[in-house]
Amino acid sequence: MNSAAMLARVDELPRLPKAISELLEAVNNEKSTIKDISEKISQDQLVSARVLRMANSAYFGRSREVGSIDEAVIRLGMQKLRTLVIASAVVSAVTAPEGIDMAEFWGHTFEVACHTQEMAKRCDNVEADQAFTCAILHNIGDLLIATIAPEQAKQINIAIASGSDKSETELEILGYEAAELGAKLAETWKFPPALVAGIRFQHNPKLSRPYSSLAGLLYSSEAIIAGWQEVCDTDKTCWLSQQANDAGVRMQIHELAEALAEIQGKGYEMGKMLA
Repeated sequence: MNSAAMLARVDELPRLPKAISELLEAVNNEKSTIKDISEKISQDQLVSARVLRMANSAYFGRSREVGSIDEAVIRLGMQKLRTLVIASAVVSAVTAPEGIDMAEFWGHTFEVACHTQEMAKRCDNVEADQAFTCAILHNIGDLLIATIAPEQAKQINIAIASGSDKSETELEILGYEAAELGAKLAETWKFPPALVAGIRFQHNPKLSRPYSSLAGLLYSSEAIIAGWQEVCDTDKTCWLSQQANDAGVRMQIHELAEALAEIQGKGYEMGKMLA
């Protein structure tokens, strides 16, 4: 990969607004109190609205609708709140490129996030909330390419639609991959190294050194979402085991098919709600 080509464009990557940056620092600071985070969220109306929408979504929602940030903080707990704030902040920080259906983009992104989080619960060495966050950022490189290199992005999409490999096409046209660009953005935004590695190696998890379980989960999630409807229910457990093996990720497969069946489509609903 031509790293110089990518690094030359780092200055074009979006910067987090100060209020969003401070909010992310607050939710990632274990010393922050519920009151501290609630006040930070309330300072940004757009993020506040998105946090409330997500809190009331089919994936995070409860039997009674959450009507305020304070109530969302109390009812969801700190871990779920961190997840919602990070997701809302990322959505708010990225401008929609021309020609991109953002409802579809975020819908697929959150569907991958829901699957990745569910599978992470069955891995011994992965935090489920970090897996969700990694998935929220996993394809942000595609948005960045559409923003900073729109003509090349069109060429890439045409080639992929014709059956070309995504990573190979990006390398040929751009000199770098969308996954690498997304990883660089996550690094710039000061996300943990494990999350950065997950984004970087999402298309080739077995190439990561040390092995990235987050990358393996992302790889598996994409494959599962793409093939779910084509596999009959009686074969799904065996099929899921094969997907995990292909990605090199170790997880408990027992009752995974049932758990994934329950969350089908919830990520799409959430993403379209936020776009």
